Amino acid sequence: MPLGLKYACPSESTWKLAVSSLLKVLSIGLPVARQHASSGKFDTMWPELANALEDFLFTKSTPPDNLSIQEFQQNESVDVEVVQLISTEILPFANFIPKDFVGHIMTMLNKGSIHSQAPSFTEAEIDVRMREEFSKVCFETLLQFSFSNKVSTPQEGYISRMALSVLLKRAQDVLRRYVEDERLSGRCPLPRQQVTEIIFVLKAISTLMDSLKKTLPENVDGNTWAQVIALYPTLVECITCSSSEVSTALKEALGPFKDFMQPPVSKVQNGES
Repeated sequence: MPLGLKYACPSESTWKLAVSSLLKVLSIGLPVARQHASSGKFDTMWPELANALEDFLFTKSTPPDNLSIQEFQQNESVDVEVVQLISTEILPFANFIPKDFVGHIMTMLNKGSIHSQAPSFTEAEIDVRMREEFSKVCFETLLQFSFSNKVSTPQEGYISRMALSVLLKRAQDVLRRYVEDERLSGRCPLPRQQVTEIIFVLKAISTLMDSLKKTLPENVDGNTWAQVIALYPTLVECITCSSSEVSTALKEALGPFKDFMQPPVSKVQNGES
């Protein structure tokens, strides 16, 4: 309950104690639960854990108005710690964990990867308050699992590919909307929130390209390659953007594409090239 209440707890120390206790318990308890997963003794624990993690990471309560940016960042680092535990103690052992639980976790990571801000922030606070580090860690963890050669069952592969496909589609939609909106806005600058969103998407694309470079080609399916390549012309359309911040992020997103560009392979047929 205190995990779900988070900022609505009567005392801030309550949810912080709850989450630190949970992390300590899970570091010891998860290996035991994995070891005895087939016994059925932990069947009711997995859905409870998934719900507890989701209620904490995506709490319905909002931070108090008097919470400083520094305090917000400290709280965000706790969220990041929870995602890191998912990355080290859950996903690498997906074969030994109920598939419904793994699916719930993947859905959570996908949700966390989509940049969202808490309401009622001033424009000056939006950059920091959008939980950018949390979103980045969710995205990197999702990619780590999507391109892992440890994914050995069709369901796990399907879940990770589906989540990645949703992210790529969303990136494409955000890029196209930005290009269109900036064209229609003329000399009027776009809302700060939209600029921040496009910068995050461009950074996510950079992260994705770095992951692809480190991944064995056979671990990336054809549909993912097709979606990644389809991003390129849309990125090129963004070149005319007026924001210097967007331009900087765009350079970082476009640069890695050079590693995947090569001359077409000539085919020899009937002795002719």
